[in-house]
Parts: sequence; C-alpha cells; structure tokens
Amino acid sequence: MNPLEESKVYWDNHPIGAEIFDGHLGSLEFYEQYLRYYDEFYDYKDGTFQYEKYADKDVLEIGCGLGIDTIKFARAGARVTAIDLSETSVDCTRKLFECYGLNGNIRLGDAQRSEFSDNSFDVVYAYGVLMHVEDETLAINEIYRVLRPGGQALVVLYHRWSWFWALVKLSGTNVESQEGDPPLNRVYSQREARQMFSQFSSLEISCDRLPIKTRRRKGLLASCYNYGFVPLFQLIPTGLAKKFGWHLIVKAVK
Repeated sequence: MNPLEESKVYWDNHPIGAEIFDGHLGSLEFYEQYLRYYDEFYDYKDGTFQYEKYADKDVLEIGCGLGIDTIKFARAGARVTAIDLSETSVDCTRKLFECYGLNGNIRLGDAQRSEFSDNSFDVVYAYGVLMHVEDETLAINEIYRVLRPGGQALVVLYHRWSWFWALVKLSGTNVESQEGDPPLNRVYSQREARQMFSQFSSLEISCDRLPIKTRRRKGLLASCYNYGFVPLFQLIPTGLAKKFGWHLIVKAVK
C-alpha cells in the first residue's frame, strides 16, 4: 500500500478517541459522551478559534475526523464543508449532523488534491491533520488555492519543542493511540511552520495544549502521567508552560 492507503486504513480502524466510550460508534449516546469529553480534553479550543466568528462564512474543514470541530462551526452558523480520507470518519460525521439536525457537506477527500474551485472558502480549518499527509507542502498549497483573498487558514501542527514530544521520546510510547500510530506523524518547530506558510500575507503562530488527565491510555505509565506529571506541570506558570505546548496554532491570512 502507498502512504495514502495506509493512512486511510489506520484512521478507518482508529477513529480518534472513540475507544474509550460506551455506545455504538456514531449513535446519539456515543456523541453525547464524546463531545462532552473532548470539550474538556481540548479546553483551549473555543477561546482560541472562536467558532462563533464564522457565522455565515463558507468553511472547509480538512480531516474532520469524527466531527468534534465540524459541529462547532455548524452550530455557530457557518456553511460547512468537511472532507476526510477515512470512510469511517465521513460516515460518523454525517451521522453526527443528522443526530443534531444540522446541515453540512461531508464527503471523502484528500487534503493534497481537493476538487474545489479556486477562491471557494472564507476559512480553511485543519486541526491535527497536515503532519499525517504524505506531502504537507501540497496540502498547504491547496489550502491557499481554495481560500478567497483575505480568507483565513486555521491549522494545528505538532510542536517539536513540547512537553508531549519529550515524554514520547523518553518513554517510547505512541503519539496517537496506545494501540499504534499512523504511517506518517511529523513534528515541527515554529521556524519550520513559518517557512511552510510563508506565501500567506500575514501569519500568527502560538503554542497551547497543556497536560490534562487522559482516559485514552491505560497502565502504569498512564497512571504516572495522570497523577504525577500532570499535577507537577500545572505548577509551572501558564505563560511559560504554553511555550512548550504540544500544539502549534497557525493563523494565516491569504
């Protein structure tokens, strides 16, 4: 299999975070648990992205996963289009929209080769996606192409100089799941991120995603993390801690 096919198989079989919840994948019961947990787990996102600002905007989400952010844009009143290479993810996101009576164009798609016309969207959102694609430069060029002049790209990458990457290297654990990682999984410095998005007219990069107790890992290492590392890290002043956040948050204007 080529990397695209390998990625598709991985994400079809490992929908992000789904393993810790009761209920049938894609059911209302499942989503009530899933959305509540991830609002807590990614506690910085609402304040950082301010989804309500995109009411009446044409928003494209690249790599929608199970729809935890897609639904935020739709509830805020955006006209939402979302793509993912995983049939599991697309199917579940469609079911999510059905469960909550929302409208959206959810379909299979490749971040590197989209079918959308030039200048189609006001916003392109890619949360934790570009580090998994075969050629992130192609994906960024696609983001730039489909954005309207003055449109905004909202992108999250993994940060090389972060607390989480240090833990991964020290402990030898996986990044995405205790069961295994996708075929491609990159990390970036802020300098590298600036170079990647240099064609945009303006660029803002910040760090966030501080340690929080997880239910996605089990065993001794997970217990040490939840009851040892997390409380200790929380003693660090927030302003300093964020410099070593796991997520690089890129806000770029075409």
